[in-house]
Amino acid sequence: MHLILSLELSERRGEVQKTFRITPEASYVLSVKNPEKGSPAYAGLREQDKADYPEKLQEEFRDRRFDREDVELLNFEGAEFLLVGARKDPEAAYGIELDTDPADYGHADTVRRLRIVKSRHPVKPLFEGRWD
Repeated sequence: MHLILSLELSERRGEVQKTFRITPEASYVLSVKNPEKGSPAYAGLREQDKADYPEKLQEEFRDRRFDREDVELLNFEGAEFLLVGARKDPEAAYGIELDTDPADYGHADTVRRLRIVKSRHPVKPLFEGRWD
């Protein structure tokens, strides 16, 4: 699976976005973790929080640590996934056009869809992106 993104509010990259190398456009390979395989001690969910897939979906892993073919695996609470950077310029790499228009906060499609209201939801952290 590939995740290709283009940020609407990309001109407002802060310290956190720069640290995590969040670029205005990118492409990632997405792999879903097999909950029956172990994780390093410092990573992963507690046993009781891991996804509980039906047997048919669990078989999709074919005893591997990750699966990258079945998007249905993401529809379960506790699904863990890994994003691996693939391309910084997906338009050139894949010959596609990402149709996003520059937007300000008040007109961003994502803000409308999430029904974020400035008077009830603090938006400053969305734009500053700094470490506390």
